[in-house]
Amino acid sequence: MSDMTTTDPCIPVPGSAVSDQPTADLSRAPLPTAATLRRRRSVPFQLARFAVFNTRILRMVTKGAH
Repeated sequence: MSDMTTTDPCIPVPGSAVSDQPTADLSRAPLPTAATLRRRRSVPFQLARFAVFNTRILRMVTKGAH
């Protein structure tokens, strides 16, 4: 049988309070700009990025096969 204690702070230990768990301070994280949000929501932009990414992966695979 394994002991239920852990040293990983991300895994809650049975019997510990939620307030004992570490929390991430996201208050100083940068917010995305309006242009970034527009690109993230744009289906044509995402399809183009998808195609470019798949082309790069395909090139790597074909280079590795030869």
